[in-house]
This record gives sequence, structure tokens and C-alpha cells, in this order.
Amino acid sequence: MKVKVLLAASILSSLTLVGCGSEDKAFTVNATTASDFAYTMANQPAVDVTLKQDENNFCQITFLRKNVQPGFSASLKQKSTGDLSSSCYWEGKLYIQSSKHPTLATLTINELDEGSKVAKLKTSLKLVDNKSLDKYFELKDIEFTLSGQQFTNLITMPKE
Repeated sequence: MKVKVLLAASILSSLTLVGCGSEDKAFTVNATTASDFAYTMANQPAVDVTLKQDENNFCQITFLRKNVQPGFSASLKQKSTGDLSSSCYWEGKLYIQSSKHPTLATLTINELDEGSKVAKLKTSLKLVDNKSLDKYFELKDIEFTLSGQQFTNLITMPKE
């Protein structure tokens, strides 16, 4: 069963990076994690979810713990603060949300199944290179899964 879940997550997590002025490059989500330590955003408890291709190429999405519930959906268009915070590290560059550039961050929690310890989420990101401010990293409609201990990390408020 665990192999089926991981295989499904791997298949669903194939995604494409779109950079302005460069060739498309494949980004494959090989691992997903949820933070297991006390973390805050806007002075409120938050959770950080990481989508990893490898140690050097990954995206992080942070959202408030109070929003960890089925059906939660948030979207930030050309904003740098709100219900989400996201960034991606790709090939040595940092991509971020910006209020001055056409960036986008969306996150939806489609399912939280406490019985099977599986969360199904979906995200889209369009982030700008923090130095050049003219190149973008984009993920479109990426579905991913957090299961087992990572599911527990997602739904459990860590002790400080």
C-alpha cells in the first residue's frame, strides 16, 4: 500500500519549470515534508511544506496551522504577504513572491484522511528570481501527497 501511495505521489508530482528566456526544465517532486517544529507566520502558528526534487532544488510553502483543514484554499496574486508564503530554490537561484511583479501562489487542501494518514494538496506557483527580477519559476496545478509521519507533522501542533 505504501509503495502504491508513493508511486501515485511521484506520478502526480511530475511538473515543469517555465523560465522566461530559457528552455523548459523538468522538476520532479521526489519527496514531500511538513515541518515538525514550532514555526510562525504573521505571529501565528504555521506549517512549512517542502516539495523536493533534491537537496538543492525545492519549493517551500508556508501557511497558518489554523487553515490545515479539508477544503482550505488560498491564493495570492502579485502579493508578498497573506495566507501563504512561498519560495523556490532552483539551480542555485532563489525565487520569491513579489508585490511588484506578476507572481502567484495558490494552495488547496483537497483531502485530510486521518484514518489512512494521507493529505492531498494542490499548488500553483509563479515566483520571480530575487536578484534579476526578470526570470520566473512556475509550477502549474501540482498535486502532491503528505503521508505517514509527514501527515502527522502537518496536522499536529508542535510543542515549543
